[in-house]
Amino acid sequence: MPKVSICIPNLNNRPFLPERFETIFKQTFEDWELIVYDSYSDDGAWEYIQELAAHEPRMRISQGPREGTPGSWNPCIRQARGEYVYIATSDDTMSPDFLEKMVAALDKNPDCGVAHCCLDFINEHGVKISSGHCWDNWFTTRFFGDWNKKYHVRPRGHDAVVALALKTVYYSVTQILVRRDLFDLTGMYESRWGSFGDFEWQMRAALATKTVHVPEYLATWRIHPQQASQLEQYFKAIREGWFFDMATSAINFSRAHDSPVRGGLPGRLRRFCWNESMFARLAAEKNRLGKFNVLCKSLRQDPMLLGSFLQTYFRARFLHQAPEIENEVRKELSRLGLDTLSPAKSDN
Repeated sequence: MPKVSICIPNLNNRPFLPERFETIFKQTFEDWELIVYDSYSDDGAWEYIQELAAHEPRMRISQGPREGTPGSWNPCIRQARGEYVYIATSDDTMSPDFLEKMVAALDKNPDCGVAHCCLDFINEHGVKISSGHCWDNWFTTRFFGDWNKKYHVRPRGHDAVVALALKTVYYSVTQILVRRDLFDLTGMYESRWGSFGDFEWQMRAALATKTVHVPEYLATWRIHPQQASQLEQYFKAIREGWFFDMATSAINFSRAHDSPVRGGLPGRLRRFCWNESMFARLAAEKNRLGKFNVLCKSLRQDPMLLGSFLQTYFRARFLHQAPEIENEVRKELSRLGLDTLSPAKSDN
């Protein structure tokens, strides 16, 4: 059996496929299989994939219904035979030594179910973006500080608490390698949350296993015009309270597996999530009547949380509370005994 199952879900990404496949075929680690699931592309992508498969015996290809992101990842994962699984989104890339270094990290740290590396952003032409959209500037990245530069292991539950407040830890699925048997504990990706469903799986995974961090830039995430709706969907997810609901779902799911986070959502972090959702709902309303209706509905939903939001709102602190959130996250990690990061075994 192959060591790694590389999974490529694809829908109409023909312009980016040559670069995607090239970065796979040039991997210095060669013990892999390649599983491609195409959701009936109509831009010539399927024909291109068939041409490649005719010359690459390690490829297995199939087509199936459009299940969206991340739902379309599941058919690939179900076919995986390798010890490790890598989701190679079809418009992104990775460095030639990605698999070599990520496999080594999991091999040397058998108590970890996820390996995580640093991330570069690239534009539609494959050129690195060094300003604006930059992983180094992401608030979750800043939260880890100097630990981003060190091989280290994060305890089970640590990244789930951080993600609860800061929206994500694993910014892109392209920067993680996963033990295949972890899916036996967590289940598959859910489609009901739309394109942000991977956040909920990440929460489940972080509650189920430790993570080893590889302090090298081995993966990329591509920013291109076809993703114009991504930011709009992000704010919609905040307005609708999806991150709040996904976190609740993940914690409830993990209780059956001796979750390190007990008693539901931690109180202060729960208020931060709810406050952000409320602020986004008010900002989306264009007139005072609409804003008033939002407040009335929220009062019926949870008077205690609405009071907390109004206190924050009228103090004009909401947009400047990042340090406060970070402090609360650290307090919560300490309370749960999850605040100790430890050096990981590595080749260095």
